[in-house]
Amino acid sequence: MKGSMQDWADIRLFLAILDQGSLVAAAVSLELTQPQVGRRLRALEERLGTPLFVRSGRRMQLADAGAAILDSARRMQTEMLAIERSVEIQSKGLCGQVTISATEGTGTEWLTPVLFAFHQQYPDIAVKVLIESRAVDLIHREADIALRMGRPKQPDLIARRLVTIGFGLYATKKYLQGADQVSTIESLAGHHFVVLESPDNRMEPQGILAPIKEMTGHAVYSTNSPSAQLSAVRTGFGIGMVSHRWASMNPALLRVLPEYTPLEVELWLVSHEELRNSARIRALSDFIAESVISDEALFATGEPCD
Repeated sequence: MKGSMQDWADIRLFLAILDQGSLVAAAVSLELTQPQVGRRLRALEERLGTPLFVRSGRRMQLADAGAAILDSARRMQTEMLAIERSVEIQSKGLCGQVTISATEGTGTEWLTPVLFAFHQQYPDIAVKVLIESRAVDLIHREADIALRMGRPKQPDLIARRLVTIGFGLYATKKYLQGADQVSTIESLAGHHFVVLESPDNRMEPQGILAPIKEMTGHAVYSTNSPSAQLSAVRTGFGIGMVSHRWASMNPALLRVLPEYTPLEVELWLVSHEELRNSARIRALSDFIAESVISDEALFATGEPCD
């Protein structure tokens, strides 16, 4: 190679293209434009005197030279992240940005009013919300805080169990009037179901498919989006498994088999352990935890809080 990686920006660019798989996705992750990423990659490869990637359509695959430097690049990434966390630990000011990850429903409906109340109390802290069905990587700072359904498995995380989220079967009055009466679990056979699917099993609620399959009902609508699932149930496609909290916000939905609880999932608040001393992150974490716990009945049964 004629040159060398000059600084962390080169390594960050290289790893972003590798991890994201394309210049377009890398540009989004780096908050740059695609032409900027392309120009910086070309300049880097010209300086090194060898290509780092082989282009296959829009996908970027490692060339031999890229594979040769990968381990060193990962080590530098780990060191830089440690430096960033060390600086973050020293941040005592209640200002700056905090990124929180949450799923649809909890993140889009419940969390937003809570964050507005937080903003009124801490106007100098900007909040960025990521709505993700996957578990974001807190170790590599994709987010500072995450609300996760199910206990996290990653090491080096601070995980706090908050409440239990209860789920029930719900449908519209119109659908139920035009279908066979539901009085037992066995009587669900033959009914239409709206199901939530996921390409992975990293989020606990995706397990809701198992009990529905056991009911031998007919899935007429399936989606990987909780919002789309709720919309389909509201439209009248059939019966869906919905959290009591979310169903309580939709008065058109009626609970099927009120005594039956097909699923309960723990809600956890998670952050990286080295961020426990960051004032702004700690402030938001505590605020969210207190808000969730005060709404415990809402999450568990859909009952409004006193």
